[in-house]
Amino acid sequence: MAVAATYVFVYALAVALLAIVGAGIAAAATGGGLVRMKVILFVIGWLLMAYATVRLWPSSPDALESDSTPTTETIPEFGSRSRFEAVVYELPPAKWLPVPEPELRTGSETKLFLGSLLVFLSSFLLETIFGAT
Repeated sequence: MAVAATYVFVYALAVALLAIVGAGIAAAATGGGLVRMKVILFVIGWLLMAYATVRLWPSSPDALESDSTPTTETIPEFGSRSRFEAVVYELPPAKWLPVPEPELRTGSETKLFLGSLLVFLSSFLLETIFGAT
């Protein structure tokens, strides 16, 4: 379980760092500084969260009423990773750990949702700690 959580955290952290670097470059290119970076991060976080929420939304009302375990369609198969996941999982500490069992793997939607929370956190920290108001 801890191995699967580490994979989720590494993915979410990579999404957040990619958003922070992108927002920093965009803010510097437009001359906005930390205030513009905070706003860009907020918008990116909102868009990521909206996209992840839509992807997490059940496809039908029957999916909510079903008490059965998830089918194999919802569990990612070994080797069915995106290029982004393949690059992220080569970063430490994920590259030092064994690949989690298929039933313990988390979907991309959940990892993206947690990444959006980290993007929101970075926007919040820019405002509170660095005074970007």
